[in-house]
Amino acid sequence: MIDNEKYNGGGRTRSSIQLNDSAVVRRNIDVRCRRYFGFALTLLALFSSTSCTRSDSNSENLEVELPGDTTVLPEETIDYTGLRKFISESVGNYDYCRTVTAAGEEFRLVSVSGRNVSVAKGRVPYILTGSGGDIIVDGKTLRGDAAPKISYDRAPAISATQSGNLLIDGVDIGVKAGKTLQCVINARKHIYFCFDDVTMTLGSEMFTPYNPALPENRSELNVLFIGNSFTVDATEHLPGMITASGITGVNMTRLYHGGYTLPEYYSNFYASGVCARYDYVSGAQSWSGNSTLDDTPSDALSARVWDVIVIQEHTGRSEAWSWPGVLEPAVEGLRDIFYTFRKDSRPTVVYLMSQTYSNGSTVLLNSFGNSREKMFATTSGVVKQLMADTGIDVVISTGAVLENLRTSRVNVDNGLQLTRDSYHMDFGLTRYAAACAVFETIITPATGKSIDDCPYRYSVSSTESGKYCTPVTDDNAPVAQQAAHEAVRHPFAVTAIK
Repeated sequence: MIDNEKYNGGGRTRSSIQLNDSAVVRRNIDVRCRRYFGFALTLLALFSSTSCTRSDSNSENLEVELPGDTTVLPEETIDYTGLRKFISESVGNYDYCRTVTAAGEEFRLVSVSGRNVSVAKGRVPYILTGSGGDIIVDGKTLRGDAAPKISYDRAPAISATQSGNLLIDGVDIGVKAGKTLQCVINARKHIYFCFDDVTMTLGSEMFTPYNPALPENRSELNVLFIGNSFTVDATEHLPGMITASGITGVNMTRLYHGGYTLPEYYSNFYASGVCARYDYVSGAQSWSGNSTLDDTPSDALSARVWDVIVIQEHTGRSEAWSWPGVLEPAVEGLRDIFYTFRKDSRPTVVYLMSQTYSNGSTVLLNSFGNSREKMFATTSGVVKQLMADTGIDVVISTGAVLENLRTSRVNVDNGLQLTRDSYHMDFGLTRYAAACAVFETIITPATGKSIDDCPYRYSVSSTESGKYCTPVTDDNAPVAQQAAHEAVRHPFAVTAIK
């Protein structure tokens, strides 16, 4: 039996490779080449036909010239046993799929390293998922209710009818299944090789760089946060919550520079004196460190083998209000640094979408007509585009957490709308709610622990200007938890909390 968790990016090893600036430039060019090829591939398949009838004569010959920094090795012709071995070796070496060609009677696969293999296709269906939910079966488009909904991050259930038709999650798509290899599905982020006894999953870089799945069932978890005071808001209570939950083996570092943006972090990633550093080691009750800007982002990156890296943009500045703008090259540049620094231990990159300002705040008045709805829609729209274009497909929406909480009974009428100063979160309850979303997104999959069972509470209370703090109690903690649960489920929507 194949270890499917590993094939989705689970295993990591412990060696390091330094990155230089030229490698970052090459990677950025390479990423754009792959992205635009992927879009062209999808459009070509989508517009080739509106019929779902299979025709081998219409199979697409989707060759692509690889970027100049990739040397394609001589072609190897393999059988299905060799294909299984190729997938297994590629996953183990973090050697993701660069191209898949379904031409005539063969599949051809080229990996990021340039390894080049071909295997007999015969009557094996090749299925491509379109960005709009349609599927393309050997060049023929299947739309609407007749098209099974194939997830980019979950392999579908594959079987066959008594007459031999292919079933995808129970839906008969009207074509015959292959025998030993029932079908190959290109789901954009993953390529699913559906054998008759197992589905093997290979990460794909045809459309965007591959972002590994969040770690699951781990005895050790290392998380790096990079941001400003809004990251502090989202993570300040995490140490106490993790320790109170009886979780061990979690290590975290938080890089902080007040008001800093991701373009500034990218421009100064190797510079000294850029950020303050806070650390949490397993068993501690709080972060250790201070606010002195005496650390270097690249030093923190090299300090551990990071499983997860969380980046956050400043929603109070225009960098977070448009895409691509200056945000896209910064996000892609940082992502490429993270991925290339340890090629055999790629971290999962997560984007933290921070909060919408309170009514009456300067930013809301001057830039959004004093409309929280407009600001939330603007920042959400940018993050949706970011996810589509960069491959960073995990988002923690602490912005949605705060908006959800503002619909609840805990939103006291003090003019601050659950902030301490019209934009930073209340030191107590809202910071706790934001940390619940971080916990549920990153900590729960790795440990199996639920925030609903966490006994952590925070007794500090203050109504002082700029230091407003609502205690976290047994009465209001479930409301905060619900706001977080809904934000995890629906990161770009405001959900009323009853």
